Amino acid sequence: MKNDSSASHRLSGIRVFPINALPSLQLVSANVGELCHSYEAKWEAVSRYYEEIPADLMFFFGDIVIQAEAMGAKVLFDPENMPAVKAPTSSILTPQAVDAPRMAVNARVVRDMRRAFPHRSIAGQVYGPFTAAGQVAGEQAVLRNVREGQGELASLLEKATQVAKSYARLLLDAGADVLWISDPLAALLPPDAFEACAGQYLQQVFDLVNGGPSILHICGDVSGLIKPMIDTGTAGISFDQCMELMAVEDRLPEDVAIIGNLDPVDVVAMASPESVAESTRELAATMGILPNFILSTGCALPPGTPLANIAAFMEAGNQTLDQVGKHADQLRPIASAVSLGKNVETADLVKSALSRNMDPLLITQGGLIRSVRKASARYETKQCYLPEILLTVDAFYHGMEELRPLINKAGESSVQVIIGTIKGDLHSIGKDLVRIMLEANGFGVLDLGVDVSASRFAEAVHKHNPSIVGLSAFITSARRQLPAMIEDVRRAGDSGLKVIVGGAAVNGSIATEVGADGHSPEAVAAARLVRSFIKGNY
Repeated sequence: MKNDSSASHRLSGIRVFPINALPSLQLVSANVGELCHSYEAKWEAVSRYYEEIPADLMFFFGDIVIQAEAMGAKVLFDPENMPAVKAPTSSILTPQAVDAPRMAVNARVVRDMRRAFPHRSIAGQVYGPFTAAGQVAGEQAVLRNVREGQGELASLLEKATQVAKSYARLLLDAGADVLWISDPLAALLPPDAFEACAGQYLQQVFDLVNGGPSILHICGDVSGLIKPMIDTGTAGISFDQCMELMAVEDRLPEDVAIIGNLDPVDVVAMASPESVAESTRELAATMGILPNFILSTGCALPPGTPLANIAAFMEAGNQTLDQVGKHADQLRPIASAVSLGKNVETADLVKSALSRNMDPLLITQGGLIRSVRKASARYETKQCYLPEILLTVDAFYHGMEELRPLINKAGESSVQVIIGTIKGDLHSIGKDLVRIMLEANGFGVLDLGVDVSASRFAEAVHKHNPSIVGLSAFITSARRQLPAMIEDVRRAGDSGLKVIVGGAAVNGSIATEVGADGHSPEAVAAARLVRSFIKGNY
């Protein structure tokens, strides 16, 4: 494993990697079914893949049903699709992993990976006992037993744990040095049942590495499960792309890595390499100041993910983390001062960073913008409230006063969003909060003010060619103008122009009726909506 003295967690040699190696399918003539069974095909695919993709953590070509199959479940193998459980079984088996043919194949591949890539980490990927139990006995039956049949469920989970431990030992003995457990079904557990039905069994498997390198991945929103996930003893938690990392980062101790979470489908698989690189840089710049952050995808990449996109993710991630890592000790105090609403301290810290020749854009992204986005994420999860948001934004602006002339010289002052309250309406506070949140998230905003006519909006659109126009309506008479105003605005812009609406007089249904492209009920959501449009993820 590579040395990284800036990291403080137990996975300190790992910095950037995509989850799983499913795209390696593209590098061989074998189909999915053959890759699931054939050592020769799997080794050829994986070795070629990691010769092209310099991931810090490598995976064999794995599938989710391997433990359920060994325990007796009927599995459907298809040449074009990943295998799936066809039918559960009532006769539960607990074989040793070495006697399960497909597990033995994976161990053999791991052994060859260790010889071929001696300085890179290898994931020994197994699936959590609760997920395997659901596949073996039926997911709905297992979930019902969480409340009604815990004795029967415990017996099944003990057997699933026995198989998981045997498989993990086989992979670790073959040369895997990071125990990776995915337990997607556990995301459906009530928080009060997680420890009894998943946590204690995951801990038994993690005990095999005795506090060493390990990662737990549970798909979906795990906001309510973070504490019991940490209690399993894992060295790192891999978060799904639906999770806002900045909303949970303070809940993980520094010796537990926070791993994630670029969207594997909409971004890495579907976007252009340039867009992948841009999204990667944004995530790495905002999260890279944390000593326990590891850049990864939110889940496994689909088999058809373009290799050029994966390469763009790796290159942009490593470059940005290199840049942020050099200045993390200066960026963290800036971010902290902004979060605490310390105006003077923020400005002084920004001046100090500039005196050390730090890139103004890096200070903006990794220090100022990340703090406002973190406050926004915490606001949406009810961890803070509007007064804290406003204090954070005040400190943000104090820092930006030092940076704005330098950023403008760099050509970053273009208008991306035009906003205003429409003709006849003098309400401004909601619109002002939207402007604040957009600017704090790094968007160039032109605020036309209140009582703005359609012709003024159209003139501004023609002049600045923004990506988005935001119309605010707080009174009913203003709302009635929206259909005609939206039509005038669209005529003034190009075909890609998006129009969003908000204000007390508008809701989602009305937004659809008047022909808007989107609606936001408040400022934080408006910033998220704008980001989704501009990033092409709406």
